[in-house]
Amino acid sequence: MKYIAKIRMSLLLLLLAAGCVNAQDTRFSQPLNNQLSLNPAMMGLTNDCRISLNYRNQWASIAKGYSTYAVSVLYPIFFTSKSADSSKKEFGKSRLDLGLNITDDKSGGFNRTNATLSLSYGLKLNAANSVTAALNFGYINYTFDNTGQSFDEQYQLGAYNSQLPSGETLAGKKGAPDVGLGFMYYFAPESGKIQAFAGLSGYHVNQPNMSFDNGSGRLPARFNAQLGVKVIGNKLDFTPVVLYDIQGPFKQFIGGLLLAYKFGSNASKGKLILGSWYKQTDAVVVQAGYDYKIFSFAYSYDFGISQLARTTSGLMTHELTLAFKIYDVAGKKDIKSQSFL
Repeated sequence: MKYIAKIRMSLLLLLLAAGCVNAQDTRFSQPLNNQLSLNPAMMGLTNDCRISLNYRNQWASIAKGYSTYAVSVLYPIFFTSKSADSSKKEFGKSRLDLGLNITDDKSGGFNRTNATLSLSYGLKLNAANSVTAALNFGYINYTFDNTGQSFDEQYQLGAYNSQLPSGETLAGKKGAPDVGLGFMYYFAPESGKIQAFAGLSGYHVNQPNMSFDNGSGRLPARFNAQLGVKVIGNKLDFTPVVLYDIQGPFKQFIGGLLLAYKFGSNASKGKLILGSWYKQTDAVVVQAGYDYKIFSFAYSYDFGISQLARTTSGLMTHELTLAFKIYDVAGKKDIKSQSFL
């Protein structure tokens, strides 16, 4: 009866993948390490040019489960403004951030690629308060290829034969423009003991039609609210974060806490970062990483708490992030501004 179990699992994965394609985006387990997928205005929370690479393998124990690859590039541009002394100019009162994000999702025969260019404008209201507004424009592309998939018609006398016709004709690709936006408020007093942010973002606000045929299979808009506080100590930083996500009928609360232990004076020898996230009705995540000068690394593991995870063994999820801080733009311009991320 092994072939029956394989058929059921294949059909389950295909149905779940189809639901994901039509209704949901990837939910990363390290949201602060994937800020362009959370809120494009979060570019205003960092002061350096950086490149981030992310790999997520959901349901790693099942062949052809969900796998996601993402790469993002951020670059801030700080403008000059006149000071009280008209003979001098100041950097940092306003800024322009540029971001590029490419995400590729694979699940069975489904593949989704989304490339977006983000643009944000930030304004420093006073010494402690800043606001940022952002837009992103991109292109999203879906493809489905039934090559390599197995179907009931290909099992004969209990054995699988790939040479038998499947009778399935579903295949194709569809692309459409994609639009998103974001807003972020950032609080960073000169005392340097605390920082906070609050934001709202929207993705697929144009609800692109992604139906393979002439139907109206629109991708639902996704809206997300973010709130975080960073308490900064001499050796230890505490960062609690709360997120709320809505996309079509899907709603999810996410809460997390990150702890950063600093080695050396002002983290000159790096930071060890440990944390945990609770993803409502989905998973409890543990995260560990290290941040040292221009390089940072993070790994996370999801312990599933969904109904599917309780009834199916081996549904493991791994996520890995590598980030490189290429150029300290604020530091080179002598801008006295703390970076949250």
